[in-house]
Amino acid sequence: MKEEILRIENVTRKKDGVVCLDNINLHIFKGEIMGMIFLTSRGKDELIELLCNNYPIEYGRIYYKEELVNYYEYSSMSMNQIYVISHNNGLIGNLSVAENIFVMRKGLKKHIINQSRLNKEFYRLFPEGLSGISPEKPAYELTHYERCLVELYRAVVADCKLIVLRDLASFLSRVELMKYYEYIREYSSLGVAFLYLGNHHEEVFLISDRVALVSEARIIKILSKEEMVEEHILPYTIPFEVGEPIPGEAAGILTFKQVSSKNMKGVSFSVQKGECVVLLDKGSDIHEDFLDLIYGRSKVLSGSIIYKGKPYTHKEARKALQQGIMTINKNPIRTMLFWDMNYLENLTFLSDRKLGCSVIKPRILESIVEEYQSYVGREIYTGNLKELEPASLYNLVYYRVHLYNPDLLICIRPFADADMYLRRHIVELLYQLKEKGITIIILSLNVADSLSIADRMMLMEDGRIIKNYEKKDFDMFF
Repeated sequence: MKEEILRIENVTRKKDGVVCLDNINLHIFKGEIMGMIFLTSRGKDELIELLCNNYPIEYGRIYYKEELVNYYEYSSMSMNQIYVISHNNGLIGNLSVAENIFVMRKGLKKHIINQSRLNKEFYRLFPEGLSGISPEKPAYELTHYERCLVELYRAVVADCKLIVLRDLASFLSRVELMKYYEYIREYSSLGVAFLYLGNHHEEVFLISDRVALVSEARIIKILSKEEMVEEHILPYTIPFEVGEPIPGEAAGILTFKQVSSKNMKGVSFSVQKGECVVLLDKGSDIHEDFLDLIYGRSKVLSGSIIYKGKPYTHKEARKALQQGIMTINKNPIRTMLFWDMNYLENLTFLSDRKLGCSVIKPRILESIVEEYQSYVGREIYTGNLKELEPASLYNLVYYRVHLYNPDLLICIRPFADADMYLRRHIVELLYQLKEKGITIIILSLNVADSLSIADRMMLMEDGRIIKNYEKKDFDMFF
């Protein structure tokens, strides 16, 4: 009989009076990799919270390692020995890799830490090392991939029987993800159970033994390994195709000619006006260099950049916004909104610079309200942004760009951490910008949903562009 690591029985949980987990039933066995796809994000954070902490629940029971740890009549508020690996760094930056693995765990009673002893213990447990990572390396120097690897070993050393992996594809490249899967499978074979939370079925199917589909805080379907095929998930998905591609003009708006930088090695490409191009970087180093060059944070070592038919020098790059270049960051509602300002103030932020005035005239504001009320309705009069849903906040970010109307928009991982319905909404917002003639460059680590809006995709690896895919070639990725 299989050993059960986690069992959730009929669990309902409320937060601030709202049901965030609705009659959840789930069991995970020893050594199993259980996938979970949230079609809507409701309940995702609350489920992870409840796995790690025995918070009060309205109904049901939770068993961990075959022991009752939480039930509706009594919640101990204690913590379960479950580890979460996500975009949030779980390591202490100023400590070494070995210190993070061995020292920062329960039960250690020593006050003076001997680094050489830690190193010996490190190589005793991991005779082949950690993918070339030195035990003395400070945690703050680790890449995302290295950090996730160290956290995995940290969880194993701490004897965690269940490890939660959250949205790894949003910050690891596909190559890194495939390598990480090998380590997951290795520890799965040794009895460690995993709960793998992802937004894309292609990613989750690849690693999971079973997959739970979650919508509006309820598990609506559990797929076995044999059922992990396109036809079984299609009824629960929504189409992402919108409109026809808009052809670009003959002249490229942005051209890189044999550009070399810290990580680029003679990169050459051209993006046409009105085109949407995905730069798929298997690492992410090229993305960083690209942004540094565009915004003047670093200089071209050799080669040249041409923007709108003229040399794009370091001096010009320091004034990127004035040159008509804007960026939408990853997770923009966290990083690009001003919560002490109202909707209209956020919407018109930066527009005063384009208009060349410190205060936008009332008649211009009235015109803006009239135009954008047709897109967002009465939300344009919102005073407190906290009243708005995520989709409405994404509207605000993208319509700010729509209003400013730049020549070139750079989107950094636009679908990261978004559920299926929000991803579809982001695609529609991008298409509205594309319809306006704005050239869009999407920086992505995985194919995700970018191809539904893209005209072309360039695959980058080891500092070079290794393949250029036209829209007619996109079928090979699905």
